[in-house]
Amino acid sequence: MSMQRITERLAHAARQLQHELAGVAESARTQGPRAAVERMTEAMAWRLSPARRSFVRRLQHERALAREFDEQFGVDTSSESSLTEVGVPAEKARDGNGIYRGIWADIFHEALRGTGLPEGDLTFVDYGAGKGKAMLLASAYPFRRIVGVEYAPGLYEVARRNLAVFRSPTQRCFSLDVVGADALEWEPPAEPLLCFFFNPFSDEVMERVIARIAESWQRSPRDIYLLYVNIRNTDEQARVFERRSELTLVRRDRHALLAKVTPHAAHEARS
Repeated sequence: MSMQRITERLAHAARQLQHELAGVAESARTQGPRAAVERMTEAMAWRLSPARRSFVRRLQHERALAREFDEQFGVDTSSESSLTEVGVPAEKARDGNGIYRGIWADIFHEALRGTGLPEGDLTFVDYGAGKGKAMLLASAYPFRRIVGVEYAPGLYEVARRNLAVFRSPTQRCFSLDVVGADALEWEPPAEPLLCFFFNPFSDEVMERVIARIAESWQRSPRDIYLLYVNIRNTDEQARVFERRSELTLVRRDRHALLAKVTPHAAHEARS
């Protein structure tokens, strides 16, 4: 193994550790010492589990597939980076889980097809769009349009370039746009939505984004679905969706969780 490769792996491991410690600190601040201990225990169990070793092996394979995707379509989605490297202040990077990583294509397609939703009736909104990988994959479905929301300036610029050059023979949606905005301030379009989340936020920020989406429903009632995807396990953040009174859980498996903003729940939240 080359020295450059060793250095890259050490840097990646350091970023992961920093992310985990930041999550523990946030749990201590927002939920107390007991929650912090529970989160640290979960992180240690994950690092020692056979599932993690399997995940690491698959990660290498998926990185190769991601590079092939970039070469095929002339885009840049595969390279990973910490959020501070792409213009996010350190205190904000923790809110965005610390690192950019493009979603795996097979996990994305499995999650989306598993929803059973009529894509032609919905606008696909990618919260934390990164370099636009999920948006490019979503264009293979007949969504009304596709919108990405990205806070990091460096990622936003790459996503813009990717959308400008991407062409695919399987493409069925051709209206793609990315906006540089804070998800906590951005107003969702007043149309039926599938809001997509590839593990983009801390628990606290995710809760606030869900609340903002529910408020948008109150102003303009329509179908709004939330699809949360995690390449490890949805257990990591399922509790955030399950405890929100504005949401009804539709389905959940290892990699994907689908919820809907429901009229009765939104009414109770408003009361």
